[in-house]
This record gives sequence, structure tokens and C-alpha cells, in this order.
Amino acid sequence: MCGIYGIWHRDGRPVDLAAVQTATSRLRHRGPDDEGYLLASPEEGWCAPYAGAETDPRLALPPLDQAHGIGCSLAFGFRRLAILDLSPAGHQPMVSADGRFWIVFNGEIYNYIELREELQRLGHRFRSGGDTEVILAAYAQWDEACLDRLNGMWAFAIWDRERRELFLARDRFGVKPLYYVATGQTFAFASEIKALVGRHALPFTPEPLAIYQFLVDGRLPDPQHGATFFAGVRSLPPGHCMRITDGSPAAPRRYYDVALPDGHHRVQAPETIIAAYRDLFIDAVRLELRSDVAIGTCLSGGIDSSSIVCAVNRLMSQDGLSAAQIGERQKTFSAVYESEGRYNERRHIERVLRATTADGHFVVPTVERLLADLERLTWHQDEPFQSTSIFAQWCVMGLARERGVTVLLDGQGADELLAGYRPYARYLGDLLRGGRGATLLAEVVALSARSGQPALPLLRNALIFALPAPAVELAYVGRQFLRARSTVLRPDFADAYRRVDLVDIPSWCEQETLDHHLRDAVMASSLPHLLRYEDRNSMAFSIEARVPFLDHRLVEFVFQCAPHLRIRRGWTKWVHRQAMEGLLPDAIAWRSDKVGFETPEDAWQRDLLAARPDLFADGAACGAYLDLPVVRHAVEEWCAHGGDTRQVWRWISLEVWLRVWGDEG
Repeated sequence: MCGIYGIWHRDGRPVDLAAVQTATSRLRHRGPDDEGYLLASPEEGWCAPYAGAETDPRLALPPLDQAHGIGCSLAFGFRRLAILDLSPAGHQPMVSADGRFWIVFNGEIYNYIELREELQRLGHRFRSGGDTEVILAAYAQWDEACLDRLNGMWAFAIWDRERRELFLARDRFGVKPLYYVATGQTFAFASEIKALVGRHALPFTPEPLAIYQFLVDGRLPDPQHGATFFAGVRSLPPGHCMRITDGSPAAPRRYYDVALPDGHHRVQAPETIIAAYRDLFIDAVRLELRSDVAIGTCLSGGIDSSSIVCAVNRLMSQDGLSAAQIGERQKTFSAVYESEGRYNERRHIERVLRATTADGHFVVPTVERLLADLERLTWHQDEPFQSTSIFAQWCVMGLARERGVTVLLDGQGADELLAGYRPYARYLGDLLRGGRGATLLAEVVALSARSGQPALPLLRNALIFALPAPAVELAYVGRQFLRARSTVLRPDFADAYRRVDLVDIPSWCEQETLDHHLRDAVMASSLPHLLRYEDRNSMAFSIEARVPFLDHRLVEFVFQCAPHLRIRRGWTKWVHRQAMEGLLPDAIAWRSDKVGFETPEDAWQRDLLAARPDLFADGAACGAYLDLPVVRHAVEEWCAHGGDTRQVWRWISLEVWLRVWGDEG
């Protein structure tokens, strides 16, 4: 896990080495263990590595300060968090054995051992024991097709000295971030936006459409379109790659998409599917325990993180897993609260700890810490966020760092893969379209009993999503057109972007089936934002977060072989609940009240607003978008009578974000 940066003036202009150092240093939290640079002249064909102030002296590289005036037009910067092969052999930027390819890489390739053995049989030789060199050899052997062979999370850039070509790639589901800026003849990329924006680089300019959609209904920029809150900054979409030559940059190209079942595969018995799912899940956890540093697990008390804890326990007790990194007892990290509420999961967490004898570590997030950390949290997140729920995760990551753990496994992705967000309307709509009336009625009764939702609204929503996608899109556009204008927005700002927003139809309107919805609207749109929160929270404390539920083998198996077992008899995640029998306590496996990383949001926001009366005072930065007197009145009403807590938070988050980046830019 690392921080990567690169810049290429394709017209041959020399790069500003001071700016390269500044951009790289802004990623130090992602990699405090080592520092490295590559300078290159594509025109003359030479490449040379250089050292920074924190480069391992055993490498004996010349310092970057001595490189001023050499006239390079391409540069890489790198910060390392050492996870595999902790020796200097893991230093980056790394060069291939023949000197042709140079790489900067952020992430982990979990099947690197198997790939290295295959490449050795093909004649490749290795000098290190990590995964970075395996990517270099795989790219040399198979070019872009190497991406199909990687099991892991990654964002990397490879410079091909012979072709004078830069190749960028991001993992299938967007676990690891990769941003870029293309202005004129300059192309730059980085792990985080803060390396690309600021006094050293692109000036800070908010993207107004993103702000409009965030304020109106909490929408975040579409990951599949590469949109961000920053004008001029793009995100390479998940499952995409791109090539940049000394001509113009090519557009991002999709190399991966989850295939949906075509209806011709052999139908297997549920028992067979459940057994195969269980084996794949445990193997995904096994692979993601590969590390040369200490490993722990996030434990929220729900079925997802608890399943990982129990799978690790099974691997340790029955399958001979070495305790070298995990310890004699598995370490778990959880957020709990002194007050009672649906957000406090302590009793469920303790049930899992008793079942596994894991060593539980607890942190209690408080509004006092939120007030103290809010600007720092916002800076690390890069972009505004929708609620305070990510602050609980922030505190968990800080606790793990205090306890000396560098890698954390987490249950992110399970809800998106297994329909955990209760997409009942999509599911029932599928049954209705398929003419399965008896099953539809039985599931409506079961879902109503399980969720507490009345049967008639379930049927009404099923009818809506049984309509063709164009009809759903038309209904959405009509609703947006007829909805009342937001009174808190400045009229000039609202009028300028309301019409633009009408043609920007959310992806959830376009999907006709539950499978399409989960793949295109949830995994490809909602999930990347959750992964961004986790990446920034973990890397702020130099922690690597791993997500076994997003092992591509498991994802593809569910979509191909078990789509009909996601929701059954009123239960979401049914196939997973069944697969965890005997591994996970029944009281956890069959919970239906999990709330995720939530916080006492209402109380916290009231305390925060009382402590920060300056947030919406005259002259506040958000006054460019919000009518400040109206906002102040709305805040007073909310504090007195309650209302839309998430909307109020969006105002707070926007103002803090604008202040943080106004100071940076």
C-alpha cells in the first residue's frame, strides 16, 4: 500500500522538481517507510532513479536535489508502506530486469506467489520477494492482458521506455484510487487529489454541478464517468486502464466488467452452490492474510465483518495458518459508544469475540474528537462526504495504528454483492416480470414480516420496477422537474444547474433487473465511494485495508451461479448466511437489524453547530452556493424540531471542505 505520483510534459518541457517533491510529500501518510523518484527523458531515452530525504540509504541512490537542471520531462514520485518484502528490494520506482519498464504501484496482488511461479517457468527471474516485481514481469509477458490474471487491489503506472508510452490501470472494483489531470501537453496522476491540486499544481476550483447534486439530494460524482468535486480532476474509473503517448492521451478503456448469467448455465442444487460459495469465501480470506507485517480485522458486529473474523479463526485453528503476523490470538478493532442506541453494536461484537476468543480492541468516538479532527478528516477524504458515519471508521483505523497493526481486513462490498441494502422492489419486480405470481406473493409476505414494511408499498414499488427502463427514467425526470426548488440554494446557482441536472439521469434508473442494478448502480456507482472513504480513512493512519468480499472469483461466482440465492424467504444475503452455518454464531448469522458504522448523528450535529456558529455566518465560503440567511433559519428550525439530518450535514461538510481547500489552493 503506497502513494504514487507522476507527471509528463509531452512537449518536452522540463518538470519542476520542487513541485514533484511537494506532490509526493503530500502523500507521505500513505507510505511513511520509504521514498523514491524516477526522472526520465522520453526524447533522449534515459531513465534514472533518485532518492529523497527518507529513502533507504542502503540503496545508495543520488539525492533528488542534485538533479536540478538535467532537463527531464517525465517524473515519478513514490511513498512506500512496506507490507511484503520489507527489505530495500521492495523500493519503488522499480525497474524490470531488462531496464525497459518502470513502475509505481499502490495496492496488493494476493496471488503474487502463484503468478511468480508461473512466470519463472516462462523464464523470468526475480530479485525481490514482493508483488511489485511480479506485475512488471507479468506486463512484460502479457502486456495489458496481465490484468486478467491479477487477484487483488491496485492502481499503477508503467513507463515503457521503448514505446515512449505510459500505461495506467485500476483494479476491477475501485478499491485503490487513481486520479489524473490532463491540461494541454501535461498529464499528471496521483493516488489522491491533494497531490494534483494546490499551490504546487492545478489551482483549486470546485465543480459546480457536483456541488449542486450533492446539496439537492446527496448524490456524489459518478465514478463510471470519472467525475470528482474538483474541476479539471478526473478519476480513472474502476476496471479501466488507459495509455498515454507523446501524442494525445487515449480515453480510459474498460477492461473488466462483471458478466451476468446468460440463462444457459447448468442449474446446480442450492446445497452445492452454498458449499462452493463457502470454500471461495474462506480462500479469499486466506489469500488476503498474506503479509510480512501485523494483521487485524475490523469488527462491527454485523454478519460481514463477523464472518471474516470467524473465517480467520477457522484458518488458525483448523487449517494450520501461521500465527507469525496474526499472533496467537486474532486482533479485532471496533467502535462502540457509552450511550445506548441502534448505533451501539457492543453486545453483538462481544458475542463474536466469545465464539472466537479473539482479542477485541474498542474505541469510543466522541463529538469532542469529531470537532478536533473535522478539518483533518476532510483534508484526508479530499471530497465532501454524506454523513458522520465515516468518522467511526476513522477512529477504528486510528486505534489499529496505536496497537501496531498495519493491515486490516474489512467486510466492505458484501452488501453490494449480496443485496444487503434490501433492494426488495428490484427483486419483486423481477418476479413480477417473470410471471412468478405465487413466489411473488410468498416473498412479499416474508419480506413484510422480516423488514416490517407493509405489503402494499412493497407491491407498488415492484410494479414501478417491473416497467421498462425508459419508463422509470421518464418518471424520474418528471419528478425532478416538478419538485419544488430548494429554498436554501442561491437562486442564480439553482437556476444555472437545475436544467443540467435533469439530463444527468442516475444509473439506478437505467437498470431493469436486480442483477443489472447490483452490478451497474450499486457495485459500479455506490461501492467506489464507500471504498474511497475506507481508503482515505485507513491510509490517513498508514493502514492497509483489505476487502475479501471483493475477491473477483467470489463476485463472479455470485453473479453467475448464485444470483437467485441472494434474497430468499425474506432474507437478504441468504446464500452467505447459509454458508456460514457452523462457522458463525446463529445470533449473528441471522441478524436483520445491522446498521453499519453509524454514529449518534443528531446529537453530534447539534453539539457541533453549537460549537461552530461561524459555519454559516456572513462571508462563509458556502455562500457562493447557499442562501446563508435561509440556511441559518433552517438550522435553527432543525435544532428545535428535528428534520433531515443528512441534509444539514451536507451543508456542514461543504463549508468545511471549501475552507480546507481554500486554504490549500
